[in-house]
Amino acid sequence: MDEAARQDAIDRDVTRQAFATACGVLAAVFIALWMGLQQPYWAALSVMIIANVDRDALFTKGVLRIAGTFVGVLGGYYIGQWVEGLPFLQITFVVIAAAVGTYGRQRSAYGYVWFYGALTFALVMLYTMTEPGQLYDFAHYRCYEIVIGVVCGTLSSWALGPRAGELHARLVAQPSATTEINAERQSMVAALGALVIVVTWALFDLPQLPQVLISSLIVVDSDPLATRHRGAQRIFGCVIGGTAGLLVIAIDATDPWWWAAMLFLGVFSFAHIHLGKSAQAYIGTQSAIAYLVTLVSAGPPTTLEPPIDRLVGIVIGVSIMTVLVWALNPVRPAEEAA
Repeated sequence: MDEAARQDAIDRDVTRQAFATACGVLAAVFIALWMGLQQPYWAALSVMIIANVDRDALFTKGVLRIAGTFVGVLGGYYIGQWVEGLPFLQITFVVIAAAVGTYGRQRSAYGYVWFYGALTFALVMLYTMTEPGQLYDFAHYRCYEIVIGVVCGTLSSWALGPRAGELHARLVAQPSATTEINAERQSMVAALGALVIVVTWALFDLPQLPQVLISSLIVVDSDPLATRHRGAQRIFGCVIGGTAGLLVIAIDATDPWWWAAMLFLGVFSFAHIHLGKSAQAYIGTQSAIAYLVTLVSAGPPTTLEPPIDRLVGIVIGVSIMTVLVWALNPVRPAEEAA
């Protein structure tokens, strides 16, 4: 196969998987709405986050995401009840989770389960600080939202994506992303970032603390340069996806057919960028995430305040963590030359 034919085959696979991802998002959203779940956009995000042209990679991320979610929810729920009303212990557990999740993500063969287990644990812990009365509902519905998203994303890929009709897939272990010393450094940066974010939120009453924390931890890469690059792309993608979502709402926020059609079209377009191999692929990832958190609530959005709060949270979290990465990692010769 010559290079042109090979590229055509890759492009077809990306297009098929983008189409499958958009279908999976619609299915996950409508199932979550039908079940009356609290935050249907988590189901949509799960479809988007596990999307991959490589079926084994998609299956691995899906299984590990479900496993990490259940471990994090169970641990966070029971420990959260124990530390309710004890802010020092609550913050301590959030900081520890940030460090453990970041280290495990970069050193474990199945780092995804470490990261999402710790992230979910931290989210449940944050609910003991912000909305303790909603702790059980959040923990309970969170499991349903993630499972629905992973199942819809996996089935849509099997039915409509590359190699459609092939139902087999396998778990794939990954090599360590970095050295032990560097993983320890990045885990300490993540822990400090989590502490700064929680304290800043408490002092200034910032919106959407969970979204702020999630956004910050996701961009911490094993390579500090990659963290800076991804942080900038995450902010840029947030602006693109958020603006697109707000435009859809402004044109007609209440028409369910318009909402569903634009949800499908937007996810397909951004997923196509996300699944490509270009240097700007992560902009597509973040644009899709921002688009989903803007458009998906308990049905078509009726007000701009919640999506804007979530978008502001993303920008705040990424900005804080990116600054800390710049400040706490040594400058390398290549950076000095630049």
